[in-house]
Amino acid sequence: MKTYISSRTNETVVALAKLKDKKERDNTSLYLCEGYKLCKEAVGLVQVKYALVRENKSENEEYISLAENSGGEVIILSDGAFDKITTDKASDGIIFIVKKENERQINVESIKDERVCALDNVRDPGNVGTILRSAAAFGFDRVILWGCADLYNPKTVRASMGALFKIKTTVVEEPVQLIKELKNSGRRVIATALAQNSMTLGKDKIFASDCPVIGNEGHGISEEILNACDATMIIPMSGRTESLNAAVAAAVVLWEYGRETL
Repeated sequence: MKTYISSRTNETVVALAKLKDKKERDNTSLYLCEGYKLCKEAVGLVQVKYALVRENKSENEEYISLAENSGGEVIILSDGAFDKITTDKASDGIIFIVKKENERQINVESIKDERVCALDNVRDPGNVGTILRSAAAFGFDRVILWGCADLYNPKTVRASMGALFKIKTTVVEEPVQLIKELKNSGRRVIATALAQNSMTLGKDKIFASDCPVIGNEGHGISEEILNACDATMIIPMSGRTESLNAAVAAAVVLWEYGRETL
């Protein structure tokens, strides 16, 4: 069954448009998944509440089939109603409204066999999404985050290119305590930062059980987190630039960790 809504002021349209705001995403535990490719990735992996299709795509068999296979309620929207909800200026006409699934508590014993990395105050949603994509690509099972951009910001979701649906995520409030627990479980927690006696990626021995930590785009890893970690690690560079974008640095580090098992 498909419902048609034409009005921008329709109660459902107004409610779903509010999901652009983090507060509403937190209140409802719902978020936007936009675009045909991303929605296709979501099918079967996440719980879809609504599948929204722009009216001019409603005769497209692929779009309607995707919406019907999502498991959500299918709603056809007029251009005006669809535009009120979408955050994508170049939207291709389909949005899934998806249930949030990240964890906020973690038992280090239960994840002892997982490959884990962590993000410290990575504030750019595009970087967070791109790092999730790299983590999934290079065989990591879980990304732990604190002080970061919202996992369910539309920019994060788009940048993850479906990795958000395929990798476990945990947002924690007490990172120092978690690092202590990870260390006590036998893991090394290694901050990617320049410090005295820093390890060098590609030269010093690393282990699959390590938890590498990627820091903030402008300020790197906080002093509190550095002090809690076992060690620091640098990426060797030519010297023609001082630093790498957080997402690029993460990709290099995670590839090095993943390359022996891929």
